[in-house]
Amino acid sequence: MKRFFHIAALALAALLLTACPEPIDGPDDGSNGPDETWRKQASSTKLSGITYQLNVYSFADSDGDGWGDIKGITQHLDYLDSLGATALWLSPIHEAMSYHGYNVNDYYSVSSKLGTEADLKDLITKAKAKNIDIYLDFVLNHSGSDNVWFRMAAYGDSDRYRDYYVMSDNPTADVAAGKIDNYAGASSPGMGQWYAVSSGEVGYNGRLHFKLDWAKKTITVTQSTDTPQSSNGSASKWLYYGDGKMVGFYETSTNIFEITLDFDSSWGFLIRTSTTSWDNGTKWGGNGKGIEFGTAFSINNTTAANIIFGGNSSFYFASFDQSMPDLNYGPYAKAAESAAFKDLAAAADKWIDMGVAGLRLDAVIWIYQNQTAANVSFLKQWYDRCNTSWKARGGKGDFYMVGEAWCDNAEKMAPYYEGLPSNFNFYYWYTLKDRIQKNKGNDFASTILYFRSLFRGYRTDFIDAIKLTNHDEDRAANDLGRDIAKEKLAAAVLLTSPGKPYIYQGEELGYWGNKGKGDEYVRTPIKWTRSGNVPSASLGGKVDNAMLSADISVEAQESTPGSLLRVYRDFAQARNAWKALAQGEIEEVSCPNTAVALWTMSYEGQTVLVAHNFGSGTPVITPTGYTTDKLIVSNGTVTASNGSVALGAYASAVFLQ
Repeated sequence: MKRFFHIAALALAALLLTACPEPIDGPDDGSNGPDETWRKQASSTKLSGITYQLNVYSFADSDGDGWGDIKGITQHLDYLDSLGATALWLSPIHEAMSYHGYNVNDYYSVSSKLGTEADLKDLITKAKAKNIDIYLDFVLNHSGSDNVWFRMAAYGDSDRYRDYYVMSDNPTADVAAGKIDNYAGASSPGMGQWYAVSSGEVGYNGRLHFKLDWAKKTITVTQSTDTPQSSNGSASKWLYYGDGKMVGFYETSTNIFEITLDFDSSWGFLIRTSTTSWDNGTKWGGNGKGIEFGTAFSINNTTAANIIFGGNSSFYFASFDQSMPDLNYGPYAKAAESAAFKDLAAAADKWIDMGVAGLRLDAVIWIYQNQTAANVSFLKQWYDRCNTSWKARGGKGDFYMVGEAWCDNAEKMAPYYEGLPSNFNFYYWYTLKDRIQKNKGNDFASTILYFRSLFRGYRTDFIDAIKLTNHDEDRAANDLGRDIAKEKLAAAVLLTSPGKPYIYQGEELGYWGNKGKGDEYVRTPIKWTRSGNVPSASLGGKVDNAMLSADISVEAQESTPGSLLRVYRDFAQARNAWKALAQGEIEEVSCPNTAVALWTMSYEGQTVLVAHNFGSGTPVITPTGYTTDKLIVSNGTVTASNGSVALGAYASAVFLQ
């Protein structure tokens, strides 16, 4: 049942400020925490459900080699505990081809750059002593191309591992015949392309002339001694080759496009009709056969495999990158019977047996090429398999697993709850930043209620993984214009919302950064001390050192009342202490002031009232039917007197009822 607040006149605001000359600023040192007369109602159990997402390679460096490592995490467990963390999501820890770890070479190993299995066991043990679980990032969509499974599949004498990957000698024919299980019945993938694997010639280096007949959809390539041409900037057809190079064709007659250039590519080339889109409709390639000089070669925009030089070749499919070949689980209804599934499940068992309490699954919508029913079927099989292993080793409750089902909207993501107990709610942050930017809070609670109703329709025990940003997105501080008051508000809203909150490394310090210059700039190392170095070797030095000033460091913010870090700690500790705040169900409380977001959270007989001002003004609210004399936690200027509350710009408050 909704209750209503009334906006007082300006005279009432003045009266309040006079009656309470000492406003309650956001807690700095706990002095504004619960009064002793009702502190006992707070739980002594860690309740918050907060997970801290960290990049192992850039979080903390224990040995000074410039790489973050597992021992560095262990050394900073007190810091993570102070943020209320009940779990840590570690970026991929396995041997991999790149710093970020998402092109895995060995699912059974710990990367030597990050530490040892003994280091991981030590972290699990010491974290558990602080009631902190460890979750591993697990990559099921693809492996690295240096993985021994793929090397054997592509170049080995045995066919044993060929079924581990999406491979074909003739992708065009196999797709048309419905033989590519990864497509799950789709006529083309939502993303990605086919790449050649061959022991013979694939690429070429030398001067070539390209003649594209668009009417016949053929390309003819000849060796040339003519003067090379520059790119046609106004072209409608483009040659893509080499290391991301692209040049525009010249239309020499109707539907005939030509260009001569010094060509250098280790993988071949493609024809594109767009300089920005990678949709298969705008990308034209081959069908598994090599091109011969002087002979017209047919191109297509369905399989669009890279056009190679030389004889015939086998091809593999990759959704993301040439170094990340897609894994193949066969027909989705029987995925658990596939060799790749069984091998990966055995690897997962190793980590579960060691004490890992959860997995974050990367890119789950691309396991079966954005085919929801197929992906959900696969994920249910995978979750059930891991949950069985968890229970067999004596794990309490159900195994935790969260999916990166990054879809266009919440409605498309919601069905993934039929496969997994938890999924990242990207739409939570999209909504929150939009409302903060618009200074509009009065419909935020109703939006949260909509999400929860939507997800509950697919799984009654769903776990809504709410977040601001992560390692693949521009930083929250960027989205909020690097306005520290708005960043504090976002933190307070996150930690007073229903669900399982995730805090991304550096977000609690106000890090900014965007992906424009590279992903590394949103994966910045933690600056622990005012003058200390950061582990930047893993990022190739791609770090914004101007941002990493002394003032943004952990050391500085720990000693600064009202810092962003202190706000995160205050609200996280409140969430850990009060069961209604951590585990309660939300109920909207309407307010005619459009800037104010109001709701209650209730659980097992305990209720709290949550108030956030999404605007820069100072609204006064009078809560009919609620009390405001028992403040749990606040941020910004909050003035309570005579049953009314004045909220300063972007202020937040939580009251026990």
